[in-house]
Amino acid sequence: MSLDTLWPASWPFPWLWPGVLAALAAAVAWAGLFRALNRRDLAALGAALGLAAGWASTLGLPVASPRQLAERLPLLAAAGFAAALPLALLAARRAWSLAPGAALFVLAGAWWLAGGPTTAADLRRALVPMLALGAASAVAALELRSPPRAMAAFALMLAAVWILRPTGPWFVLAAAGAAAALGGLPSGASWSAAAALPLAVALTGLAAGPVLARGAAPDWTAVAAPFAALSLGPGLAARIGGRAGQAVGWAVAGGIPLLLTWLLARNP
Repeated sequence: MSLDTLWPASWPFPWLWPGVLAALAAAVAWAGLFRALNRRDLAALGAALGLAAGWASTLGLPVASPRQLAERLPLLAAAGFAAALPLALLAARRAWSLAPGAALFVLAGAWWLAGGPTTAADLRRALVPMLALGAASAVAALELRSPPRAMAAFALMLAAVWILRPTGPWFVLAAAGAAAALGGLPSGASWSAAAALPLAVALTGLAAGPVLARGAAPDWTAVAAPFAALSLGPGLAARIGGRAGQAVGWAVAGGIPLLLTWLLARNP
């Protein structure tokens, strides 16, 4: 299967893609089950499970060493859920154990997204992308602390790739991410750092695709949208105040990069 065939123009109902439905169903089932069992710490991992299920349903898990970045994402999401589960259980007893585990996963995720270099020469060449990917993942992990924030971030990524239309499965993967975040709503109003971490690293990998593939100006402004909303949206919301402050702050912070992307895409 060619990754280029996954653009939703070939399907009349893009929201009914199997990967999107799998992401939503898995997230709702997990979050609802553990919320009913009064285990909010585990219920918060529903979105991470949904993301892994959605991306695996879209691209499948690799059976050999992946060559393209998109092929690395399903295994990254699955590893994120697998790592978040023990982190959530450990953090409930020993909060200090979360920091080293989170740092290790961010570093491992950045290494994996940068191509998994194993030799010293490859590591030197990949050092700058690894540092950038790790920093972006850390920033996102600090702010993706609730289902609405995750939904907004993946929705902005969805809008960005819709405007940009890069070659590959990025639109469907972003839609599955938004569906997984939506399915995480039954888990409650807030997430722990362990629950936010897999989504943060996955969002970074999703955003890195168009940039590493081409790296033109619209690619950079497009992927900046969710990270601008996560880092600047809360501050703008606090300045605006009022009931609509949160929505307006996030819309402004994430909307400006989208507007720039649209203008750059129209005038290459």
